[in-house]
Amino acid sequence: MITRGVVKNIKTTSVLFNSIKSTQQFSFSSKVNYDEIYKKHLKISEKKFNKKEIIQTIKDNTLFSWNPTEAAANKALIMEKGDGVYFYDTDGKKYIDFNSQAMCSNLGHTVPEEVIKAIEEQLRSAAYAYPCSIVTPIKAKLSMLLADLLPGDINHFYYTSGGAESNETAMRMARLFTGRHKILARYRSYHGATLGAMTLTGDPRRWNSEPGASGVVHFMDPYPYSFKWGETEEQITEISLKYLRETISYEGAKNIAAIFIEPVTGTNGILKPPKGYLEGVRKICDETGILMVCDEVMNGFGRTGEMFGFMNADNVIPDIVTMAKGINGAYLPLGAVGCRDRIADHFKVNPIGIGSTYNSHPVTLASAYAALQYFLKNRVLDNVKTLEPLMKKQLEQLKQRHPTVKGYRSLGLFGIVELQKNSKGEPFVEYNGPAHPAMTKLSSDFVENGLYTLCRWSSFFTNPPLTINEKELKEGFEILDKSLTNLDKHFEN
Repeated sequence: MITRGVVKNIKTTSVLFNSIKSTQQFSFSSKVNYDEIYKKHLKISEKKFNKKEIIQTIKDNTLFSWNPTEAAANKALIMEKGDGVYFYDTDGKKYIDFNSQAMCSNLGHTVPEEVIKAIEEQLRSAAYAYPCSIVTPIKAKLSMLLADLLPGDINHFYYTSGGAESNETAMRMARLFTGRHKILARYRSYHGATLGAMTLTGDPRRWNSEPGASGVVHFMDPYPYSFKWGETEEQITEISLKYLRETISYEGAKNIAAIFIEPVTGTNGILKPPKGYLEGVRKICDETGILMVCDEVMNGFGRTGEMFGFMNADNVIPDIVTMAKGINGAYLPLGAVGCRDRIADHFKVNPIGIGSTYNSHPVTLASAYAALQYFLKNRVLDNVKTLEPLMKKQLEQLKQRHPTVKGYRSLGLFGIVELQKNSKGEPFVEYNGPAHPAMTKLSSDFVENGLYTLCRWSSFFTNPPLTINEKELKEGFEILDKSLTNLDKHFEN
């Protein structure tokens, strides 16, 4: 047993830094030689790691998200630098980023000079402010800009460190505002990795966190995996809304604080809701006093061809909007929650009941204010709308050329390709099923051919940075086309 105040001596990876290792590695002492640590890392900071050293140190000293660390480290790409829609590994190999990393590097990998300048100036003027009792000019400016960007009376904002925390905050706000506890969320959804956000999540990533937070009830989407609510959009909308109403009647409208929805479903399929669906959800919420919460973490700031995903519907104003990722192109960790005036009025006289050290961090706010000005100045949203037809055309060409392409969906620069192993339309990987060798090979072919994207089950995504141009978009699809040629060998086999 280690007693308080007794700490382990610093050790280093045996393969790497034998010359500067402590001679008493693995021993225990009541004192740490911090001078020795500093001198050691002066040398390390000046050393250029090779690929082997990086991966070995990652294995020795870090843990990966989601996946087992050993396997994830063995196949990890090493990003040494980024440039526009590309990034480069330590061998100088170039990859076109066709997923904007975690669908978040919306402005690409070259940080605009005005964003760098804004971050530097904020660091020099006021690097941190305690958010419970101190405000900053940048907080006022960013909040004003967000109020201008969001429609209706969504005029008030609470700042977080990312999307999951934004959804946690929205849960808390909805419950406190309504005095109700239950929350409805959909099965084909992802809302973040913290406990409450993961409980909202409908897909299998939720399972390892169960039983999770209390009071969350899941309901079916307009587009389930294995069946259809109808053959037309009108039928699907009608039946889906009837089903939602029935779910609410089972749970009791007076018990439900909010319905959480990704306006366009993200990693669970790039699913634009059928015509009239979001409008119908809005109507149900108005009739029952349930808050409509739109998770715009992935949709928001142009990904779908509109500033926010819910703006693809007609005259839908959510009660609460959660944001992150595109708010600053993921240059620094930042999220936000926007709410309508009547909800804000409640919290002007009642405590919001949530807070964190990094809430409203002035440096991250400065990055967002500058990044959004860059977004507007350079008409990035116009670029998305201009390239949307080209992406659809390129996706259709993949379908025509490759028998393994079952279909595709896209909206703005938000796309997915679904794959099949035979003419019956059967997927290579069933829902949450084990990996198929053909899909594993496809993923490695993408990397080998210089393209980075996310493969999930029997699909892959086409979500490049919103700053991509026509030539670069075609280049990415040429790599997809080449890589799918190998996959086609597995068709009907």
